[in-house]
Formats: sequence, C-alpha cells, structure tokens
Amino acid sequence: MTPVCKNKGMNKLRSFIFLAFIALATLGDNAAWSEMPIKVPLQTRKEWNFEKEGIQFSNNFSGARLNNCTHLQDNIYLVTISPENSPINRSPWYAFKISSSKKQTIEVRFLLTHPGTTSKPIISFDGKEFKALEINKWTAANSEQKIPASALLEVGPNPIWVFAHQPISLDDLDLWSNTLAKSPFTKITTIGKSMEGRPIKQLTLGNPDATNFIFILGRQHPPEVTGSVGLMSFVDTIALDSPLSKTFRQSFQTIVIPVVNPDGVEHGHWRSTLGGVDPNRDYGPFTQIETRAVRDALTTIAKQPKARAYLFLDFHSTSEDIFYTQRDEDQTFPLLFTKRWLKAIHEHFPNYAFKRDAGHNENLPTSKTWSYKTFGCAGITYEFGYNTSFEKVRAIASGAAEEMMKILVAETASR
Repeated sequence: MTPVCKNKGMNKLRSFIFLAFIALATLGDNAAWSEMPIKVPLQTRKEWNFEKEGIQFSNNFSGARLNNCTHLQDNIYLVTISPENSPINRSPWYAFKISSSKKQTIEVRFLLTHPGTTSKPIISFDGKEFKALEINKWTAANSEQKIPASALLEVGPNPIWVFAHQPISLDDLDLWSNTLAKSPFTKITTIGKSMEGRPIKQLTLGNPDATNFIFILGRQHPPEVTGSVGLMSFVDTIALDSPLSKTFRQSFQTIVIPVVNPDGVEHGHWRSTLGGVDPNRDYGPFTQIETRAVRDALTTIAKQPKARAYLFLDFHSTSEDIFYTQRDEDQTFPLLFTKRWLKAIHEHFPNYAFKRDAGHNENLPTSKTWSYKTFGCAGITYEFGYNTSFEKVRAIASGAAEEMMKILVAETASR
C-alpha cells in the first residue's frame, strides 16, 4: 500500500505543477507585472509647508507633478519641475495645489530642469471646473534675459489647483468608459496590467459578429489631454443613435484602448512608462508590458477568421493640429483611405486648418508604423494642439468620425 500512496502523492504533485504552468502560460506577459523593475525615479508625494507664511504646496494627488518647492523671499516661491528621465520631448507637465491660512497674493516662479516651454497655467478652485490664468497675471520665460516664467496667484484656505493643461484624469477616463459600456452594443474588458498593476482596458463597440475592425489607442503620452478629448468625442460619435452610426456598428467592430500608459498618467510623467521608455517608440522592441498588452490584444483580434482591419488611429497632442500618416504611394487597405478621409474632413470643416505629415518617423518603432506593417491598413497618429480648445477638439473629432464612417460604410457596401 505504501508505494501506491507515494505514486498518488507524486501524481498530485505533477498535476499541480502542470496546472500551475498552464495558468502562468495563459496569463502570459502580464503574469509578471509586479516583478518588472521600475526604472525611473518616482517623485515623492508630499506637502511643502511654509509655516511662517502660512503657505502649503502639495503634489499629493493623482497626476500631480511637482519635484521641489522653495520660498525665495517675501511672497515669492520657486517650483521645480523635472521630467521622469532624459532625453525626453520638450513637453513639460506640471500639476500641484496651493493653500494658505489667509487670503493673499503670491508669485510662483517655474524652474524647468529640462528644456521646454512652460505653459500658462490652467487653474481650478474645486478640482472640477477649470479656467486659464488671466494673461496679466502671467509672465512667460525669457531665456536670453534669464527670466523664469512666473504666475501671480490668489490663494487662501480653500486650495487652488495649478495645471500645465486642463487635466483628463484616469478617473475621468474610467467614468467615460464605464458609461459607454452600459450601452447594449459595448463591452469593456481588461487586456493586461501596467507595471504597477493598473488595468489596461479595452472597449469593443458594434456587432460582435462583424469581421471588419478599426483600432483606436489613446494616452500613450500622459500630458496629451487634448488627444483624450478627441478620442472620446470620436468614439462617442460612433456610439450615437444616428442612422450612420448604427449602420457602421452593424458592419464594424471598433476596438478602443483609451489609456495605454496609466502609470505615466498617475505619476504625472511627461512621456514615459515606469520602465523609462516612450511607449510610442516601443512598437518593435516591445520591451514594455503595456505595449505588449496592446500588441497581443490587437493581433489576436486580427487573427480571427475573416477578420480585416480597416483603420488604426492613435490619438495624441502636440503643438498643432496635424495628422502623421503613411505616404499616398504606400499602399493601404482600403486604397488611398487617408487621402480621401482628410479631403472629406477639409470639406466638412472648410475653415479648419490642419496639417498632414506623410512618412513622418517612418523608420521609428511607432504604433502607426507597426500597425501599417502588421495589418496593412492606414496607421495614423491623430494629433490635436495642446492649446486647441476642448470645444473645438470635440467638434472636429466628431466630424472626422462621421466622415470616416461614411467612407468605410461605402467601402463595405461595394464589396
């Protein structure tokens, strides 16, 4: 009897090891998310208290960026803003809040430790409603005269929030995603986790039996909030109850990954993941767990029977409204989609000035280049200006979605 018992014990052990192996293999890259090393120095979340002056600065909230604060003299304070690593794009992000034991006016000077332009602040007194700081309370930096950018701020017992741009937080994007997911034609899933374990979510809109797909990404770069505004308006238009939108959803599934880099958004990064990598330069190496999650999710969809990708869009922000695309001579499916779509957008908004840069960064491992080479469809980086108003971004993105749907509905009808 004893040998039999030993064999049973060994068999149970082998079965356990086998099942554990299968479980880990099923989880794939994201099984080890907690083991990946953080390669950028995290800013310390804290309050800077100047008790004699009754002033407190804080970066202790999601999306904040404030690396140091010092009291220079009288009512003048210096805030230090640093990127998570370098070299890095010149797109500084800052976000902090200030409170005071009494109402007073203070001057805040900005010190950037990496080259870049300090944006005129967007301020809020409740963290919900935002407005631009008055122009007469802002002094832009003058590098030749070595004058730092500075803002005059009215502070008091109720905190004032100070941002480089009006924020779109992780909570804002979660609320939008969860609201959209309540519709009968939308489902929300998690395709992976970030380095700190934040979910990377995917929305799927449309007829689950449709084999035509468009892919949409957002928030690879944390400060690029107008890109998020554009993405949400674009997708909201696809989700409308209009005849065009309903026809489109019947023939197409729209796959949306609203936040590729949630850790970067949380920590107020300028560009990178916690792995210290620009995610939009990682579509080839795929060194980051976040980009691997995107790759695996989209390629799995594209391998489904009869699946066909018609378009890939990656929403961003930059200094101007611009589309980064392939060249027209680079054959895509559908043929010449980009040229036809941008022409339709121009006709829809004849007074809207935007640019196209065909062949931009075509030798770099960006999402648009990877998607074009992988799926054969147009891969487009859709950029809105940092300073383009949210209202204008929403209107343009909605019109762009309408024109995209018209072209692709016509394409499928002719096949």
